[in-house]
Amino acid sequence: MPGFFGIIGDIEKIKMNLPKNERKGFQYDCIKNDRLFIERSTIPKFLSDKVFEERGNYIVVTEGVIFNKTQLIEEYGEDDFFSTIVSMYKQDGLHYFKKFRGSFSGFFFDKAKNIIIIFNDHIGDKQIFYTVRDNELFFTSNLNDFICLYQTNNWHYSFRPQSAYYLLVCGFMIEDKTMFNEFKKLIPGSCIIYEKNTYRIEQYYRLDNTPNDKRTLEETINTVDDLFRNAIKRQYEKDIEYGFKHLVTLSAGLDSRMTTWVANDMGYGDNIVNFTFSQSDYLDESIPKEIANNLHHEWIFKFLNNGLCLKNIDEVVSITFGSHCYSAQSHSKSALDLIDKKAFGIIHTGQLGDVILGTFYKEKDRNKKHSILDGAISRKLSSRVSLNDLTNDYANQEIYMFYQRGFNGANQGLLIWQQEHESYSPFYDIDLLTYALSIPVELRYNHEFYFKWILKKYPKAADYKWEKIKAKISSKRVSILGKRIVLRRAPKIIMNVLLRKMGFRLSNPLNSPHYMNPFDYWYRTNLEINKFLNEYYKENAIRLERFPDLKVDCETLFSSGTVIEKTQVLTVLAFLKRYFG
Repeated sequence: MPGFFGIIGDIEKIKMNLPKNERKGFQYDCIKNDRLFIERSTIPKFLSDKVFEERGNYIVVTEGVIFNKTQLIEEYGEDDFFSTIVSMYKQDGLHYFKKFRGSFSGFFFDKAKNIIIIFNDHIGDKQIFYTVRDNELFFTSNLNDFICLYQTNNWHYSFRPQSAYYLLVCGFMIEDKTMFNEFKKLIPGSCIIYEKNTYRIEQYYRLDNTPNDKRTLEETINTVDDLFRNAIKRQYEKDIEYGFKHLVTLSAGLDSRMTTWVANDMGYGDNIVNFTFSQSDYLDESIPKEIANNLHHEWIFKFLNNGLCLKNIDEVVSITFGSHCYSAQSHSKSALDLIDKKAFGIIHTGQLGDVILGTFYKEKDRNKKHSILDGAISRKLSSRVSLNDLTNDYANQEIYMFYQRGFNGANQGLLIWQQEHESYSPFYDIDLLTYALSIPVELRYNHEFYFKWILKKYPKAADYKWEKIKAKISSKRVSILGKRIVLRRAPKIIMNVLLRKMGFRLSNPLNSPHYMNPFDYWYRTNLEINKFLNEYYKENAIRLERFPDLKVDCETLFSSGTVIEKTQVLTVLAFLKRYFG
């Protein structure tokens, strides 16, 4: 994983042996003295955004892309980004980086005051891990650095079984947890402040969905559109600054469609290459193909038929450190592996757009309290996790879902993209995200506001079906059980509800070829994948012998679960294989 690694403490007593051989083609730099070691290993793209310099009383490190870099240099009247950051620190204080816009992490050392700051971005998509050992503070973008360091120095690290249950139930880690007892993850919008030989965690940004109901609908639509277009401009201009084409994911959903559509509307279309991966002959192939064709974009399609991507379990787990169910990233990795790495800089996605301009809520209750099971992939082992596992406060269910299902869950997919590229969604632009969450949930619910924005500002983008409802968003709808449902689909939906209440089991869409990634269908029809998953389990189940309760639960879930649940179990086994031999 690109980024940086560092130690604050007695450097001379620590043996260094980081795995450079795993990162061919990376840019390496190092700063070291008797109390500090910091090394970066980053992809050699966007290097003007990535400061790594010691000058005078300051050391400055930034990783990622900072879309408003040029504006900040002008605002603070400096000649370069290093000097700008120092001026920001002097004028704005310890949390100066809250003015950054983009996907970033960083390090700052004020030698005169002996203050060190280590930070991630507002939504934590540039991960930072940390640990303390013998009064030394260690921090890294890549947990594999910690493992290598610990092994080199014969230090002990251990498996955290409770975290395995987060994986088996939620499908991802919660809060600052990892699969290791010793290592924690910095929560989104936070920083580590190190001074006087101790450290503290401060959160400089936190989501707030307090509604503002004083704005008119027209004003809200216009503001969202302005913010979205500004977000598009920020990230596409960054590609242009460095001479890259725009690689833009495109599916049958609304989020990537609007990312593509608005970018095209703003004049970036000539350099857009759309990128789709899906089971063939499904809406996630046919609709992107139609949109790309009509917009005159280049288009790359990688079909997922047969589920062969499920074989890359070991590679995915090594990238995500077992923090997320591997099957959620296996398909995107198999597709991205075929892409020309040199032609593209940022992978532009529509990540989480449906819950930013829509909502995570299933009902119109902004004050609904959260459960640790909100957003869970599987509930078969739900008794193994508890609200008591949580240490942070959350105002309501939506805020909890953003931090866990969104940032700790969905954002793990970004780690695949970040191996060779940067990645960003315009919906993640913090100005847009902050504003969107102030739109009353009654307006965002059922995607009503999302639809209104599209139909008013980009009506032609609504000429294509939306995969989620198998119809155009302009289709006539009726209200059933508090939900707005496409009129022509209402009889089928009502029948399904009645059958569920009568105890009938409905067909699983994952067992049909008519789905983007039909795991159960692949497992049923491709004996090669069926054999691979079962043999992987048999070969590695022995790794659970030291954890008898977990062993029994994994056996139960693997034998009786869906294919996704099986891959949750296999992720635990792959983690133990990778990190504990």
